[in-house]
Amino acid sequence: MNVLHIASWYPHSKDPFDGDFIERHLKALSLHMPVHVIHVVQKFHLLENETTRTENKTDGRLTAEIHFVPLPGIKNRLLQKLLFTRNYNNTLKKAIKAYIFKNGKPDLVHVHVPVKAGYGALWMKRKWGVPFVVTEHSSAYYDHIEDSYFGNSSYFKQITRLSFQKAAAVSSVSEWLLKRLQELFNISRTKLIRNVVDTKLFYPQTADRQQKRFIHVSMMMPLKNTEGIVNALHILLQKNSDWDFVFVGPAPDTLKQKAASLSTRVRFTGALAYEQVAAEMRQADALVHFSRYENLPCVVNEALCCGLAVIASDVGGISELVHAGNGLLVPDNNIQALADAMLYYLQHTHQYNRTAISNEASVFNYNTVGLQLKEMYGQLLRK
Repeated sequence: MNVLHIASWYPHSKDPFDGDFIERHLKALSLHMPVHVIHVVQKFHLLENETTRTENKTDGRLTAEIHFVPLPGIKNRLLQKLLFTRNYNNTLKKAIKAYIFKNGKPDLVHVHVPVKAGYGALWMKRKWGVPFVVTEHSSAYYDHIEDSYFGNSSYFKQITRLSFQKAAAVSSVSEWLLKRLQELFNISRTKLIRNVVDTKLFYPQTADRQQKRFIHVSMMMPLKNTEGIVNALHILLQKNSDWDFVFVGPAPDTLKQKAASLSTRVRFTGALAYEQVAAEMRQADALVHFSRYENLPCVVNEALCCGLAVIASDVGGISELVHAGNGLLVPDNNIQALADAMLYYLQHTHQYNRTAISNEASVFNYNTVGLQLKEMYGQLLRK
């Protein structure tokens, strides 16, 4: 089975976290079959002063080629975007042709996030009749958020719409997003494939201390509402002081200043490597995730695999994984409710069995998720 992967997001030297969850999906798949992925970098701030070049990454049976295309050197922003899109598409087509020359025409193409990579799959379907599937991870389908699908360019919306409508199947990590995509694009065939977790790193470990530890892991973007978490900690401290809190990620100075009066109870680690994130999580007791909106973040799966209780805002698909036996859900942006949930956890920790939580989450392991991806391809090709 010859499957070519085209990714709109993928980790590389300039941004090792961009689409790292896509890379983990493909690492899981590579346990069952060879995987080749093409990614053309599209974030403008990463392409300033760049040259035309290619990075190659190999990890076992997973190979990736990452192409850098320089920004057109013009000041008109609209024209610059148009010219870059043309150059992006040409680079993608050239990479696809090189793959076919070496490996033959693929039986199937897998697009990871429609824009801009969906163009390549649409072009291959039109030119050679190669079917494709699409996996969407983006939370851009809320109609009230900044930089949503609805407020984007006509080209963005066209590629997104055609990618979903022409796809043989559409998958995502949450039922919430699949239902949303069905509402918007009348998709007939969908497949739920959860985020994958490296269970060799994320596993339950008993902490050698009495005080309970909360943890938050993210890139600290505004949607993660980390300032809301700090506000909730101030409220919590008035009723219970027997806890500490670890923020993992590139926290801004404004957040650190906001937490300064919480003294030694709060620690900021900065951005950490994946293995270090896992080590911090194994030492925690509960994950706190207070996003304003989400699809279904990997960190929830990872925390559950470590046996942590999850205290999270009830947005996107989070409620599909978090229930009374493994955590607490609160309304988004309700700071008092978050503080109350953390207090409840501290008072009822006996309700949350670390081993049972981890056992339930074991289905997110590499072997299982990788096999689900391979089986999806086989089912589509047989039809």
